[in-house]
Amino acid sequence: MMGREELAQKAASLIGDLNLLLQRKEADRAFLMLLQDIFHSYTEISEILLSWNQRTITEHLRAGREAFENIMNRIEEQADPEKTAERAERQDLFSRLLDAVYAFGQTVEELERFLSMERKYFIILYGINPMTEDGLYCVDLKKAYIMAFAVKEKPAELTSHMGIPVIDIRELPGLEYDYLLCTEEPKEADQYPFEKVLNFHSHLGTFVTGGYELAYERMNFYRDRGPYDGIVTGLSYIRQCIDLNTISGHFLNFAIGGQDLFYSYQMFCHAYEHAREPERIRYAVIGVAPYIFQYDMSVAPYNASVAERYYSFVRRMNHFSGAWLYKGAYHYTKDRLDRIMKEDFEDLYTTTQEAFFLDYERKLQSMVYDSSALDEKGLAAERESIAREYHKDYPETVAFNIRVLREYLAYLKERQVKAILVMPPMTRLYRQYMSWEMYGDTMRILDELRAECDFTFVNFLMDLKLEDCYFRNSSHLNGAGAGKVTEILNRYLDAGGMHDHRKGGQNG
Repeated sequence: MMGREELAQKAASLIGDLNLLLQRKEADRAFLMLLQDIFHSYTEISEILLSWNQRTITEHLRAGREAFENIMNRIEEQADPEKTAERAERQDLFSRLLDAVYAFGQTVEELERFLSMERKYFIILYGINPMTEDGLYCVDLKKAYIMAFAVKEKPAELTSHMGIPVIDIRELPGLEYDYLLCTEEPKEADQYPFEKVLNFHSHLGTFVTGGYELAYERMNFYRDRGPYDGIVTGLSYIRQCIDLNTISGHFLNFAIGGQDLFYSYQMFCHAYEHAREPERIRYAVIGVAPYIFQYDMSVAPYNASVAERYYSFVRRMNHFSGAWLYKGAYHYTKDRLDRIMKEDFEDLYTTTQEAFFLDYERKLQSMVYDSSALDEKGLAAERESIAREYHKDYPETVAFNIRVLREYLAYLKERQVKAILVMPPMTRLYRQYMSWEMYGDTMRILDELRAECDFTFVNFLMDLKLEDCYFRNSSHLNGAGAGKVTEILNRYLDAGGMHDHRKGGQNG
C-alpha cells in the first residue's frame, strides 16, 4: 500500500493534470479522457485514505467528491442540445465547467497539503482580537497548518477571518487537531484537552511583554545587536538619565525599572555575549541608587514577579521563591511553542508592539513634575512612597550584592570594559525624605570597593541639583533632564577616547 509521501506525490501529479485541463478551450474527447484519468487516480487515492479512518482526511475526500459531482453536472449541461444551440451559450457553459474543475483542484491541493504535512502540526487559533494578527505572524507555516479560528458564540455571518475559516468553539470536540493556540485567555479551559492547549497569550504576558521597559529594550536589542560602544544597566532612575540621541557613541540601554545589581550584571552579560562585535564595547554605565546594596528585586514584594520576565532572557530568577513553578511553566509551554513558531518568536513578537512602546516612551519623556502643586495629602503620599524605598535592613542581601558587584566589575575588567557607576539626580523633595544614613552606608561600601576594583563613580545625586521641570516625578528624569545628564556624562566617555558612531554608519 502506498505511504503518505507517495500519495502526496500522486496528488501533486493530479494537480498538474488539472492545470492541463484548465488550459483546454472546449470539452472535447481529449478533455474528457484526461478528466477520466484524473478521476481514476483520485478514486485510487481515496480508497487508501478512507482505510486510514481519519476524520480530517474523510472531510477532505467528501469535499473532493462533491466538487467532482459538480464537474459531472456541468458536463451533462454541455451535452444537452437545448442548452448548447448557440456558440455563446456553449462558451458560457464551458467557462462554468472550468470553474468547477478549478474548485475540484482546490480540494486536491488541500489534500496534497495535508499529505505532505507528516511532520507538521494542525493548529486551531482561539480568539479573534488585536493580538491575533501579531500572533499569527509568529507562526511558522513550514511547521504548522492553520485549520481555523475558534470563537465563542460565533455570529452566523462570520465565516472566515484573514482567509481562514472561523468555527464556534463548541465544534472543537468533533475536530482532529494538535494544538489550540490561544491568543486570548481561554475561558473554561478545563473543557479542552490539557496537552493540546497552548496559551500563547499567557506565555507572552507573563514572560515576555509583561513589563513595558524590558519588552521595549528586548525589541531594540533583537533588531540591532550593535556593534555597541557601551551598555547601560541598572534601575529605572538610570534608564531615564540616558538620552541615546545625544550620548557619545552607540549605546544599548538595558536599564529597566526595578533592576537590581544581580540582574544588572546578568543583562550586561547577555548583551555582551549576544552582541555583534562585543570586543567593540568599551563602556558599562551602571546605575546605583542610595539603597542599592539593600535591594534584591527577586524577593521584593512589589517586584519579585518581574523575575519571570527576565527568565526568558537570562534564564535566572535569583532568589525568587516561585522560581521552580515558573521555570516549569515556561519550559513546558516554550518547548511546545517552538514546534510551531518561528525561531526567536518571543523576540519577534515584541517588534509587533513597537507603536505602543514608542508612544509610551514619548509620554514619559514629555511629563513635567511640579512639587509645588502638591497639596498636604499629596506631600504625605510622596513622603510615604520615598520612605518605603528605605525600609530595608537585610545584611545578607548587602553581602550578596557586594559579591555580585565585585563579579560584575571583574567581568568588565577581564574584557577591558571601563565601568562607570552613576548615582542619578533626584528632586529636592526626594532628597528631603530619603534615608541619608543608608546613603552613607552605600558610599562607604563603594569607597571600599574602589580600593580594590577599577571603576569611575559619578555622583549626580550630590553634584547635580536640577529643578522639578527636569523630572517626570520625584525621582525620575524626563526627556529634558536626560539631555542635561547625558551632556555631563559624555565628558567621562569622551575622556576615554570614545568615537561617535551614531552618525554616518552606526553599525560601521
